[in-house]
Amino acid sequence: MLNDFISLLFPHCCVVSKQPLARGEKWISTSYAASLPKFELHNKNEKLERKFSGLVHVRHVLAYYKFSRHSGVQKILHQIKYKNTPELGELCGKWFAHSLMAAGYTNTFDIVLPIPLHKAKLRKRGYNQAYHIAKGMAEVLNIACDQKSLYRKVNTTTQTKKGRMERFDNTVNIYAITKKAPLKGKRVLVVDDVITTGATMIQCVELLRRSGCTDISVAALAAVE
Repeated sequence: MLNDFISLLFPHCCVVSKQPLARGEKWISTSYAASLPKFELHNKNEKLERKFSGLVHVRHVLAYYKFSRHSGVQKILHQIKYKNTPELGELCGKWFAHSLMAAGYTNTFDIVLPIPLHKAKLRKRGYNQAYHIAKGMAEVLNIACDQKSLYRKVNTTTQTKKGRMERFDNTVNIYAITKKAPLKGKRVLVVDDVITTGATMIQCVELLRRSGCTDISVAALAAVE
């Protein structure tokens, strides 16, 4: 009763829409989340696959939300990345994974691998948003989330305002695989918060291919078509 009274006086609000959350909801209202534009996961998306075509081989290119500037999707990504709400990343990761399973992606991957942050940036931010998205996905998919095998060895400037070629130049030779990474023969799902040009994913996929992964797929909470 007391909690209900406090909630009535000081309701928890959706971090994006700012509307009061219903009982049982956390961080973002399910009705608002349901209204956001999403990718069709039952069929391949040629526009997303084209980002990787001719550069690296990936089994699946998957994304949950359709990204556009000044949209609700961008607000969610900003909230997860900069507003100290890694739990929201995990929640969205779980929603994404449930949708993947509904689309037939069961027993498709052995391990989830988040795109890493450099240690300096991780210390500054306090958490890696890609890891928390991947963690939520792995929990629902009932597979391991490995945040140690892939690491970032060079700290570069932000990709946000860079063009396609600048992004590729900015990601060359900045990631590495640990020597004892248990990845050989694995079906790996590489996870990031957003895919724009695909430059970051391409560099990591190539490293994983050399490490002996049997099958490599990529996924992001949101993507630019």
